Amino acid sequence: MTAEEPSENAREFMVTMRDGVELATDVYLPDNGAVHSAILVRTPYDKSSRYTALTYEAEYFRARGFAFVTQDVRGKFRSRGETVPYAHDVADGYDTVEWITHQPWSNGSVGVTGNSYYGFTTWAAVASGHPAIKAAVPQVTGIDMGADHVAGNWKQDVPRLAALKDLLQIWTDNKGYLAEIDFAAGVPEIIAAAREQIGESWGANHLLAATETLDWYNPYGERHPYHTTGIPILHWQNWYDPGLAPSGLRDWRHFRSLASTRHLHYLRVGSADHAGFRLEDVDAGDERNPYLSEAALTEKIMTECGEVADFFDEHLNDVAPEQPRPHARWHVGHVGWQSSQEYPPPSTPLTFHLEAVLGEQTHRLSRHPAADPVPLSWTHDPADPVPSTVDTEAIWYLLADYPDERAVQERADVLTFRTPPLAEDTDFAGQPVFRAHVELSSPSSHLYLKLQDVHPDGTTRPISWGRAALTPEAGRELLVALDDNAYRLRAGHSLQLQVQSSDFPHFGIHPGTDDNPWTATEKQPTTQSLTVGGLHGASLTLPAITLAQD
Repeated sequence: MTAEEPSENAREFMVTMRDGVELATDVYLPDNGAVHSAILVRTPYDKSSRYTALTYEAEYFRARGFAFVTQDVRGKFRSRGETVPYAHDVADGYDTVEWITHQPWSNGSVGVTGNSYYGFTTWAAVASGHPAIKAAVPQVTGIDMGADHVAGNWKQDVPRLAALKDLLQIWTDNKGYLAEIDFAAGVPEIIAAAREQIGESWGANHLLAATETLDWYNPYGERHPYHTTGIPILHWQNWYDPGLAPSGLRDWRHFRSLASTRHLHYLRVGSADHAGFRLEDVDAGDERNPYLSEAALTEKIMTECGEVADFFDEHLNDVAPEQPRPHARWHVGHVGWQSSQEYPPPSTPLTFHLEAVLGEQTHRLSRHPAADPVPLSWTHDPADPVPSTVDTEAIWYLLADYPDERAVQERADVLTFRTPPLAEDTDFAGQPVFRAHVELSSPSSHLYLKLQDVHPDGTTRPISWGRAALTPEAGRELLVALDDNAYRLRAGHSLQLQVQSSDFPHFGIHPGTDDNPWTATEKQPTTQSLTVGGLHGASLTLPAITLAQD
C-alpha cells in the first residue's frame, strides 16, 4: 500500500523534530480566520487514507471550530526517518505539539486522540508532558501496547501471533502490506522469509530477541503514563476487541484507583469490535460497515467524532456540557447505553458450576455443584491445534464477520459446558471469573477460555475470552478473569464455556515442553485435567447486574 492523495482542504507541512527528521503533517483549519484549539492525530496508517478516514473526520472537526492536525509518524508513508515502532513517539509527540503552539492559528490548547497504534501515540503525547496538551481521547488501545507488541513474555502470557503479523505488515518500511502468512512454518522462518521479500523489520527482530531474554519493553522512559498523567482522559474501548480492550480496561482500573486524580478519568465502552463495527449491525451486511459504506462512515463520524469533539470542547474550550458528564458510559449488548459514576457497576455474583455429563460431548453449567468430584481431561496436540474461528487479520473486525463457533465443540481437545436455555433475561457487566484446579502432564501449558451465547437455533457466538500461561503450581488454584463485557443473555439462549489449550493462529502453539514456544522445534502432546464437582470443582462467576426497567 502506497500513500494516498491528500485532501484538498489540507495544507501539508514537513515539521522538523529535535533530531532533524521531518514528519509529514496535514493541517485542516475552520473557514474563519480566528485562532483555534487543535486536535492532533499521529498515525502509521497513512494520514490521507480511506482506511484511517482522517480526511473525512477533518471536515467534521473543522465544522466544530477545531484546527485538525494529522501526521504520518516517523518512517511511515510521507514522513522521513527510520521505520521503528514506539521508540520515538514520546519525543515526536512533544515536538509536534510545540510546533502547533507556534502557528498563527493556534490558541495554545491541544487535544490528542487516535485509535489502535495512534491511540498509543496519544498516550505517548500525554507522557511527553507538553503543557499545551489539555485533554486526550485514546481509543481502542492500551498504554502498554508496545510492551505486548514487541516484547511478549511467554513465561507470563500466551504468545500473540497477530502481533507478529502486524509488525511485518506495518513496521518493515514506509509502506504497508497485506500478507498471507503460514504460521505453521515457524516464527524465525517467517521473519527470515519476510526479510528476503520486503526487508528488515526492527519490530519483528526485537520481538524474537525479547522472547529469548524475556525483557520488558518501555517506550516511555521515566514518563510512563501510569505515574505522570494529570489531564482529563476519555478512555474509549470496545468489548469485542480481544487484542487491545483488556489492556485498555486495565488502564481504566488503574487510574480510577488513584485517589488524587481519579476524577480526571472517564470511560466510554461500546458493543463494537476494534474497527468499530457494532453488535447491533451483525448480519446486516456491508452497508453497515464503515470501511465499505459511505453512509455508515458518515453516521459513525457524526456520532463518534461528536463525542470526541464534545469532550475537547469541555476541556480545551471551557464549553460546559448540557448535562454533567458521567464518569462511565457503557453499552449493554442487546439493550443499549448505560451510564454510572463507576465501572464496573455494583453487581451480584452469579455462579455456575462445571458439571460432567459422562458419555456426552457437551457437559453442563449448573447453578449447584455436583456432589462428587470428577476429573475431565483433554489432550493438546501441537501438530493439530484448535483453530481460531477467524484469521489473524479478522480479529480486528470480529463483528463484521461474527463467527459461529458451534463446530469447535465437536473436537475432543475442547471441553464444552452449557446451561439449559435460560428462563429469563440475564444481564452482566464486568469480568467473568473462572476458578479451577488444573493438573498438567508437562512443565507448562496454555489455557484458553471462551464464553459464548448459544442461540436457540444452535448459532454459537463468542462474547468474552480468557487466556493464561500455566505451570503446575499456578494450575492448583487457578483464577482467570475473562475479558470485560456488558451483555444481556436473552431468555431461551444458553450460556456456554469452552476450555482448550490452543487457539491458532491468533496465538502461538504450546510445544508441550518448557521450551520457548516462539522458537521451539521439538513438540509433543500433553494432557490437562480439570476437576469438576465436589467442594473444589471448577466454576464460572458472572457479575450480574439489574438494569432499570424501560
